[in-house]
Amino acid sequence: MSSTQVIVQNPPALLQNKLLTLLLSLLCGAASVLAFAPFGLWMILPFTLAVFFSLLFYSASPAAGFRVGYFFGIGLFGAGVYWVYFSLHLFGGAIAILAGLGTFLFVLLLALFPAVLAMLLGRFRKSDAWFFLIVPAGWVLFEWIRSWFLTGFPWLSVGYSTIDWPLAGYAPVGGVFLSSLALVLCSGLLAWFVCRRSLLSAVISMVAIAAIVGGGYLLQKIEWTQSVEDRTVSVTMAQGNIAQELKFQPNLLEDSITLYSELSESDAELVIWPESAIPTVYSDLADWEVSFAERLQQRGTTVISGGFTSNEDFTKYYNAIKVLNGSEDQVYVKRHLVPFGEFTPFRDVISLLSDLITIPMSDLSPGTGPIKPIDVNGVKYGMSICYEDAFGSEMRAQFPDTNVLINVSNDAWFGDSTAPHQHQEIAAMRSLEFARPMLRVTNTGISSLIDYRGRVVEQGPQFEAVAIDVEVTPREGTTPYVRLGDWLAVLLSAVLLLIGWWSSRKTSLRG
Repeated sequence: MSSTQVIVQNPPALLQNKLLTLLLSLLCGAASVLAFAPFGLWMILPFTLAVFFSLLFYSASPAAGFRVGYFFGIGLFGAGVYWVYFSLHLFGGAIAILAGLGTFLFVLLLALFPAVLAMLLGRFRKSDAWFFLIVPAGWVLFEWIRSWFLTGFPWLSVGYSTIDWPLAGYAPVGGVFLSSLALVLCSGLLAWFVCRRSLLSAVISMVAIAAIVGGGYLLQKIEWTQSVEDRTVSVTMAQGNIAQELKFQPNLLEDSITLYSELSESDAELVIWPESAIPTVYSDLADWEVSFAERLQQRGTTVISGGFTSNEDFTKYYNAIKVLNGSEDQVYVKRHLVPFGEFTPFRDVISLLSDLITIPMSDLSPGTGPIKPIDVNGVKYGMSICYEDAFGSEMRAQFPDTNVLINVSNDAWFGDSTAPHQHQEIAAMRSLEFARPMLRVTNTGISSLIDYRGRVVEQGPQFEAVAIDVEVTPREGTTPYVRLGDWLAVLLSAVLLLIGWWSSRKTSLRG
């Protein structure tokens, strides 16, 4: 027998009950959500994952592993993305039963990722490498697949929970997925100790975990970018707090414009309005825009606003953000649209569903062509709209030219739930990956200034109309993530997986 072979011991008595095993997996998945915003109990996640991996280790077959993984996924995504119900029912007009069913099916779909992963992992439980090579690598590769499969949903990638502890140091090097890999490596080592139950495994696990955490701590000390010398920008972030059910009513358009104009009465160099602050195409307000821009320019203020634009014959509409200066020379058009929220995939097949869920401006087109930052007084602002900030690999296109990140969003869709807090945590990870400050402006909150280390330094209240005055220092330079993107974490995971597979196969042959 190979010295690296694991002797699969009988599971503890508790885990010999299949129902209790599934319940424990479900609870571990749900408890994992506590590691993310707004709770921030980041230390819980390495242990809930370690318990989950231990349950997989003791699963009698790949099919049993699939069930354990599925229940973990239902717990994780059920507790983590329940707020989809609010979007569908409260603001999408779907009846409660349909909204609940849609949310439940969405959770079941997402739960397939850990379930399929668990089923595949069950085939390689033959060596110690299963814990600290195969499991971590497989987890990260499945997170990465989830980030782009069917347009992608990277929400609750475990690396986001590291934003406030040393493992965040890996993010500027390899992005959120490298932080995920570091965290899951720690969890795999903990699970190895639990299942191996030996002094040697305890010592090796603790030393390896200390090295992984210590490496992240040392990476946090590196200044990847530099501030632009003698340059600070005064900014007013206008949070209008317009109720979602009122936002797109035509008779209230003038009231919305008046509110945001009043919130812009400042001496700031830059004023930012959130996503769809102008809830119609910019051309509808062309005359107002010219006079408004001239008045603000007299005091040296530039306004950037979310709104909508179209092609010349008004057959396509786009979610956009532009400088309100009476021209179309500085417009950013959203590339990554939200399925069902901004476009309906497979429209011919599921036309009935789109009839039952009525979301305003839900038939948009994605922007195309090269992406470049918006330049205001020599400072270049990298743009993202709504949950585009969840896709760091796509935001890289605006670097290295970008000095400051701007994200405009309308998290009113999620009501008073955990979603706006999770979204801000995701935005903070982008600031950390690119080592750039971010101005995050939303309709109902959370509007905030995030520094280049991913720390929230100024935050406005939720569900209040408020103008938040901040100062931001532009930065220049690049992080390794700007050059490498997600590929470092993906390739490293693939290499670990191949090594683990080779070790498992070698152990099987010798056994």
